[in-house]
Amino acid sequence: MFKIIKNNPEKKMVLIEYNGKKPNISENAYVSPQATLIGDIKINDNVIVWPGAIIRAESSQINISEYTTIFNGVILLTRSSKSSIHIGRYCILESGVTILGCFLEDYVQIMEGSMIFEETSIGEGSVILNNSQVPPGLVIPARSVMRGIPVEMIREQTRNDVLKQKERAHHYSQLFIKIKNQLPNAQGYLLTFSDFLKLMFEKEK
Repeated sequence: MFKIIKNNPEKKMVLIEYNGKKPNISENAYVSPQATLIGDIKINDNVIVWPGAIIRAESSQINISEYTTIFNGVILLTRSSKSSIHIGRYCILESGVTILGCFLEDYVQIMEGSMIFEETSIGEGSVILNNSQVPPGLVIPARSVMRGIPVEMIREQTRNDVLKQKERAHHYSQLFIKIKNQLPNAQGYLLTFSDFLKLMFEKEK
């Protein structure tokens, strides 16, 4: 059922095929060699996947759209053939987030330690605040700011708030391109979060 594949010798990345399906990663994405990818995964242009992320598409597909950042320790797992995971464009999944089956529209931010259960839908420009839980089957309207266990709406985002989220996601993605261009021999997966922040501000000077 499982088959280990070597994807890019220069990155020393090991990918795992499952039931004949293997990860498909854009040449213009950055996936840390210390991340784990299993099964039917599609990673599109300018996606960033940090060390320690676990992406397991064993039961249905996981699709991660352009300019999305998956921070360290994030878990994406499909447990049912009816619960695929779609992550829209310009999304940010912060450290410790777990998603078990969800449709995320564009410009969504899931903050640290939050958990999203199967068959949920999160509308464009929404934010799930720290350590929250989205229960199975919940549909969250666009531009909602949600918090709690289970989540409840605390306010609505403005258009300007959503544009700022998009800019932040784009900035994270472009930072890695700058690092690769200016430090071609650097091993991005060895960067700590503090290193990342230092480089981010240095490159903006």
